[in-house]
Amino acid sequence: MAAVRPSLLVLAALVAAPMARAGEKAAEPTYPHKSVTKREIGAGPQSYFLFEPAEPTPKRAPVVVFHHGWLAMNPGVYGAWIEHLVRSGHIVIYPRFMEVETPVTEYLANSAAAVVDAFGVLEMSRAHVKPDRSQFALIGHSTGGMLSVQMAAQARSLGLPEPKAVVAVTPGEVLRTKGPNLADVPPETLLVVVAAEHDVVTGDGDARRIYREATALPPSRKKFVLYRTDLRGRPRLWADHLAPTASHADFDTGDGPFRLIQMGGGSVNAIDREGFWKVADVTLSAGFAGKTLDEALAGASFRLGYWSDGRPVLAPIVTNDPTTLPRVVPSHGLRLVPFPAFELPKRDDPRPEDR
Repeated sequence: MAAVRPSLLVLAALVAAPMARAGEKAAEPTYPHKSVTKREIGAGPQSYFLFEPAEPTPKRAPVVVFHHGWLAMNPGVYGAWIEHLVRSGHIVIYPRFMEVETPVTEYLANSAAAVVDAFGVLEMSRAHVKPDRSQFALIGHSTGGMLSVQMAAQARSLGLPEPKAVVAVTPGEVLRTKGPNLADVPPETLLVVVAAEHDVVTGDGDARRIYREATALPPSRKKFVLYRTDLRGRPRLWADHLAPTASHADFDTGDGPFRLIQMGGGSVNAIDREGFWKVADVTLSAGFAGKTLDEALAGASFRLGYWSDGRPVLAPIVTNDPTTLPRVVPSHGLRLVPFPAFELPKRDDPRPEDR
């Protein structure tokens, strides 16, 4: 990887607790809630899942919309991340927004209908945790990453609260559409756009476009993050398109044309707990507290832990100038069905030279 000299390199230590070595099983985090309640509401592309914190059940909670990737309608694919968010105290709305045959142009309208309905259910029923509309955020992966930014740009016209935070992870469109003007993302929103070094599915073209076109946001409120692959130990840490997936059998609905591959391919590792999850945690916390990202991230580092020999795992790069970073190749991806992704080296392949 080429040398990188970003104009602003802001590295964040998001959790004070000590990190496990990358090759070791991390200790179970301490969460304020012991369990998660799950409900499926509706049918078809405007249906959705509601995940709410329990044991204890709060009276009110922040709301996070989690947008899945293309044909990853099954929440079990992202179940470990969803459980982390909910047991941390958030309500998670997981819109289905698509069937196999749903046109791309209908994704945003379908998701918006689901989220509006979910707010109504949460607010009207005594059986649900009340939503805090003042603490609303969006997280999305792949197609869902682009969808999250588009929803933020049109939140008001869609009848939704303006989001305090948006995290778009390896975003991309299956087909380019004439979507919302990303300059309409509210200037008070915090935006983090994430790319991955070996993402051959979407590359970094749409991630860079989102960052570039969200012109209403000052540099203190948006960051571009590049995750890097590190194969020096076990488990190997691939920064690819599937890295944000982390399956959970309890949330598996049996849905999706690639269910077996999706559910079998995503496991929790350092890039999840110390990477994607922490990036989202700090962005949501800062947004809900009215802070900028510069204020939230100042003076620390995005560390992913250490290998068993004591060497640090390659940390992601966080910048306000993506043009200083090397491009992901191919930069616009192969536009393939994301499951399965490209073939990875076998476990007994030679490791790369130390960097």
